Amino acid sequence: MTFIHNRRAGYTAALAALALCVTAPTAQADSFPSKPVELVIPFAQGGGTDQVGRIFAQYAQPHLGGDIFVSNRTGGSGAVGFSHGVLAKADGHVITMIVTTLAAAPHTIDGYPVSYKDFEPVCLLSAPPAILAVHPDSGINSLADLIKKAKAEPGKLTFGTAGPGSNTHLTGAAFATQAGIDVRFVPHKGSGPALTAAYGKHINVAIADKAEVSPWHKDGRLKVLTVFSDDPKTGIKGVPLASADGFKVDIGSFRGIGAPKGTPPEVMKVLVEACRKTVEDKAFNDHMEKTGTETYALFGEEFGAWLKNKHDSFGEAVKAAKM
Repeated sequence: MTFIHNRRAGYTAALAALALCVTAPTAQADSFPSKPVELVIPFAQGGGTDQVGRIFAQYAQPHLGGDIFVSNRTGGSGAVGFSHGVLAKADGHVITMIVTTLAAAPHTIDGYPVSYKDFEPVCLLSAPPAILAVHPDSGINSLADLIKKAKAEPGKLTFGTAGPGSNTHLTGAAFATQAGIDVRFVPHKGSGPALTAAYGKHINVAIADKAEVSPWHKDGRLKVLTVFSDDPKTGIKGVPLASADGFKVDIGSFRGIGAPKGTPPEVMKVLVEACRKTVEDKAFNDHMEKTGTETYALFGEEFGAWLKNKHDSFGEAVKAAKM
């Protein structure tokens, strides 16, 4: 289904090195793209961000009129990839997957070097809810089971996340606070590795989003306990919504595209129109739905206003979770 609306410390050295690459924008719409476009994915291969980014790159190429190649630049809870995208030459030839971590991390990680303000907003592609998943042999079959086990063994249950300050970490912290349980968070380089760890029984619970979990759920490798949403349309058939059990953790995640601040308006227009045509492409939407992700699209400044609201909402969520 497609929804289209018209409406510091650890990062200093990396940023200094990347800053050497910054040059003034020179691209014009009539010559853009003049070479392959790099799509930066700030997280590891196999996770939902990687999935959506690669699907977008595949279907956006004919609409952009040039090749798009994907580069996974991981580390620092997304900061390495985001920083590379922010400090790239502002000519449209480097674009970045901007995701939920960009809204959450500035509120949860001291000195996080980037925020939504550092990007020109191109488009929103999806906004799937977060999910809790366990190994089918875990003996945990419901949220009630999970809470009971956590209270019986305070501080022992391990929750795998995409790293400190990520939406999965924040979702887990908010849930644990509301449930009154003490759990241990284990950071990974993306949700894909966290799901793999849950399948390998190295952690008790993986927190990821619908797109990331769906393949594991469909083939029975992992069992989904709940969907953190209050909208049944975003859920999974046969899986209870967390809101039905009294938990209000509808923070969700998102995935979109951003360009470096200062990218010329003429180039931005080309990028936005390529994105618009991509999300209207039936083949793109069919591919997205196969991964369990519905397309939810916003463009340009409307996406920028949405990002600001999401940033503010995560700030409020962090305070509520006492992080």
